Amino acid sequence: MIKRYATSAVVAALIIATPAVYGTFAASDYVITDPSDYFLFSLGSALPLLFTFFAALLYVPVVLQETRSLGWLPIMARRGRVRYALSHVARPAAFGALAFGASIAFAAFWAFVVVPRSGWVTYSPGERMHPFTQQMTFSQFAQPGVWVFVLFLVVWVGFHGALYSVLFAALAMHLRNPFLAIIAGPAVLFLIGTALAIARLEVFMPDNAALPTDLIQGPVIQPMMTTGIMVLVVVGIVVYTTWSPRAPRALQ
Repeated sequence: MIKRYATSAVVAALIIATPAVYGTFAASDYVITDPSDYFLFSLGSALPLLFTFFAALLYVPVVLQETRSLGWLPIMARRGRVRYALSHVARPAAFGALAFGASIAFAAFWAFVVVPRSGWVTYSPGERMHPFTQQMTFSQFAQPGVWVFVLFLVVWVGFHGALYSVLFAALAMHLRNPFLAIIAGPAVLFLIGTALAIARLEVFMPDNAALPTDLIQGPVIQPMMTTGIMVLVVVGIVVYTTWSPRAPRALQ
């Protein structure tokens, strides 16, 4: 059991550590106005860039262990395809929600508790151009208090972590080639995001919907529209994987 989820544990640790590590090593090259600004800065580049690839690596290797070794045969013989497929929906959903949600929680702890006490960052409050509540989409939720915003991000990013982890796990059951099983989903989303950026529709890019730190504040409906489309896509793929007359290709 430990060996089966070893890769997932390593990737989860990387997801949780990425914002803090990026913020620690990159902050010296930027002007940081206060701990809130540092918090958004630590989330702003590395995690959105790696989001889909982390989500693919979080659980797809577990699916590949079974499909490549035909380990799914005795499991499906006992449980049936529906229960087997749904188990590979529930687990990546839980892993994705916990890992990505924890990354935001740890980034907040690092930014608001550890860094101010360490003296690693020199703040320049006079350089702030906009209030924190106007920095990015969703930061308006910080008006009652910054921890309201942090809690929202924990839930929002955790939900997207679950969403993408389920998507890639379901796709992996349709692809026999292990390289394609890992890279196909993130590559397609990257191409979609690139096309949207070229069309100047960055607000609808999947990574900006999951964590819109690189965009100025806009209507919350924009990332929610992208998320709604992704939910429909994931539900469709899960339904097809679980209940279609023909079994997924990697399970034949």
